Amino acid sequence: MTNKGPQCCPLRRLVPWLLPVLWLLLIFALSSMPIPVSRLKFFRHQDKLVHFIEYGVLGLLLVRAAYQSTVRRRRNYWLCLLVAVLYGLSDEFHQMFVPHRTADIWDLMADSAGAFAFAWTWLALKGQRLFGRARAVLESESTIGPE
Repeated sequence: MTNKGPQCCPLRRLVPWLLPVLWLLLIFALSSMPIPVSRLKFFRHQDKLVHFIEYGVLGLLLVRAAYQSTVRRRRNYWLCLLVAVLYGLSDEFHQMFVPHRTADIWDLMADSAGAFAFAWTWLALKGQRLFGRARAVLESESTIGPE
């Protein structure tokens, strides 16, 4: 009898991380393009919406990969969000050196908010929490009444 668990095939634990890594590469490629932002604007603050969605997808992909490949711990989800925020920070720093691009603290705020909002929503739909105590603890306490 063979064991097909995570100990048997460590590469299987890496597969969920492929999509987030590809998304990180896409973000880097897009932020490396020296395109004047004014040419791409259709409405005011459009770039903030783009950052929100772009990093929202990143946050979702990261927590999804953690959900699929590791023990489901809240700490792992927070680490994924930290990675998304730090990548946003490095992306803004990188844009300082790209012609026609600038670093903007408000872009970083939109990146962080998007990563958090998408990740939190996805985790909530999966019954996972970023805040508060675990659901099982709350349910067990509610069944124990005063004696």
